[in-house]
Amino acid sequence: MLGNRKPFDHDASGAGGARPSTATTSVEAARLKLGGSAVPSARPAGALVQAVLRDGASHVGAVLWASERRCDVWFDDGVARRVGAASVTPYDGPLPDLPDPLVRVAAEIRLFAAMSEGDRVLWTRADRVLDGRIVEKCRYGAIVVATGTGRLVAVGFRKLWPAAAAAVA
Repeated sequence: MLGNRKPFDHDASGAGGARPSTATTSVEAARLKLGGSAVPSARPAGALVQAVLRDGASHVGAVLWASERRCDVWFDDGVARRVGAASVTPYDGPLPDLPDPLVRVAAEIRLFAAMSEGDRVLWTRADRVLDGRIVEKCRYGAIVVATGTGRLVAVGFRKLWPAAAAAVA
């Protein structure tokens, strides 16, 4: 007897069906954690911008992702925020005036933007460097299949880099 618990006998649509597998729900949770599936950004990822926030002050940041109506921006205080696209303009000041951490994050965002599904990548986990391939690119990171174990891992863009760099002449 199940007591007060009811057996799961329907899916989220209300129609009959089987319970989703743990793997499926884990991948969905990872996708949500990483900002959802990647769709083309209306502004270049990693572009330096200025935005007026709710407090009325202008702050400098780097574009994570943007639509026509909103922008997800990593700001100079180390916090990512969603702001209206109308309040975002390109940054036109000198780079030496920007804090080093913001310039570094902007470069990491551009590096991640250049990666594609299927690319071989490296990432850090605790005290190790692991490798695998991008299975699904999301807005703020990727779902990666680890080499050797075949495990799916959610990796944020700041901990992810290409396994091999293209040669530059």
